[in-house]
Amino acid sequence: MKFCIAHQIDGRTRLRVGTRPADPVLLTAFVDRLAQQPGIETLDLRETTGSLVIEHPSMDAVQFAECVMRAGGEILDENVAVQSHDNLAVVREGMSNVDKMLTQLSAGGVDMRTLSFLILFTFGIVQLVRGQIMMPAFSFLWYAFELVKKDSDGPTGPSIND
Repeated sequence: MKFCIAHQIDGRTRLRVGTRPADPVLLTAFVDRLAQQPGIETLDLRETTGSLVIEHPSMDAVQFAECVMRAGGEILDENVAVQSHDNLAVVREGMSNVDKMLTQLSAGGVDMRTLSFLILFTFGIVQLVRGQIMMPAFSFLWYAFELVKKDSDGPTGPSIND
């Protein structure tokens, strides 16, 4: 597991999980291994924040870092830890792959935006036929036409958020 140092003074270090959300199984296993290392007196896992408070009065910072590595962890460089993590990057990549697959299978006739428009438009028409004019139909149709107004790089005109 990768960690960044949130705070460190002589004999006490607070590590924060480098990538969130942390896998609780991996984090617990790491904590168990770290607790068994010589020189670690107390270890407080704070699952809600993804941090560990470790007291190690007989070790300096270098010895502590070696101890973390022996337990299977890695302390990230401070510059790396400051960078923000894009939690939706995996979702965006998956959607991009689906978009490429749709475009390829339809020989360029259908992409993700076109398919989304068709689905939203169809849902809107179905709700109109059912008599649900104001909320469901209006919402589906609004979002369908908002999608049409946007190009692939972002909105071309005023949107609902403007």
